[in-house]
Amino acid sequence: MDWLSQLFNWIASNEAVLSGIAATIAIVAVVFALSGRTLGLFRSRAKKTESPADSNRKPGDKKIRQDIRYCQLPNGCNIAWSSAGDGYPLVRSLGWFTNLELEWDSPVASPFWQKLANRFQLIRYDGRGMGLSDRDVEDFSPDTRLEDLEAVIEASGVQKFALMGMSEGGATAITYAAMYPDRVSHLIIWGSFLVVPNPEEIPQFGAIARLMPQYWGSDSAAFHQMFTAMFLPEGNAAQNKLFNEMQRTSATPETAFAFMKSIGDVDVREIASEVNIPALVMHRKGDLVIPVKHGLRMAAQLPNAHMVLLDGSNHWMITDDADRDYIVGLIDNFVLKSGDES
Repeated sequence: MDWLSQLFNWIASNEAVLSGIAATIAIVAVVFALSGRTLGLFRSRAKKTESPADSNRKPGDKKIRQDIRYCQLPNGCNIAWSSAGDGYPLVRSLGWFTNLELEWDSPVASPFWQKLANRFQLIRYDGRGMGLSDRDVEDFSPDTRLEDLEAVIEASGVQKFALMGMSEGGATAITYAAMYPDRVSHLIIWGSFLVVPNPEEIPQFGAIARLMPQYWGSDSAAFHQMFTAMFLPEGNAAQNKLFNEMQRTSATPETAFAFMKSIGDVDVREIASEVNIPALVMHRKGDLVIPVKHGLRMAAQLPNAHMVLLDGSNHWMITDDADRDYIVGLIDNFVLKSGDES
């Protein structure tokens, strides 16, 4: 991957001249460098994945509606959260940018959340500054993300629950579990890390970050595809389209840039060693956003963790039918069939 690192480093060092047509050309070059090898896959599988969400439900599954509500933080910011299903509570601690409505209504993402909601009371939320939550926010840090999670849990009224941290949300989930060990029955960690990866491991993030203030939220599909090619290198056309749209509509350029910078403050290495709650750590072997060694380190640091390595390189948890059933099955067996939920 040396050639790819050199390409991103060139973009970073020439940011002053990357504007207008020049920027577009540079962005498109990166998109093709990252995802060109999978374009045939995008085209060949598009028809299958654009089918309605209802057709993906298995026998016995019912269509569930989400109930979107709001809670207010001490600073007055309103956080959007949703509840769906009536089983044992499962709370999602978010990582990357989200949108409760777009995820739930999409034929691509909905089958995954519907399947979980058929087994759990699924609680999700949009963090401050993104999705359906208040957008006029400037302060982002590990502490503010913990505050968002605490507020949603209190508003939901659940007393004991499984907590699922996705990507950077894994660190937030671990911090919450360390503070409230009697309330979290199970930890589920997906594609996460104890401390943010060294910039040399993922040089593309630095290059992309320099372009965010100008291009995030714009109509530049090429810019957003840069993220998508990292998060979904094996994604198909429908998955790519949804992920692009979620990025474009989830936050302002200023919010996206501030949020991304704040991830550099994450460090739960010491906290994780104190969390003895049963943990299921899942990570894809070829993850381009968070290299798999970070998932292995997390599993080693959590005293009561079980590690599951999955094939593939998509960082995003949303996936196709067979993989979706397997992942939901892992979560279902870990929480509901372990005998520890109560």
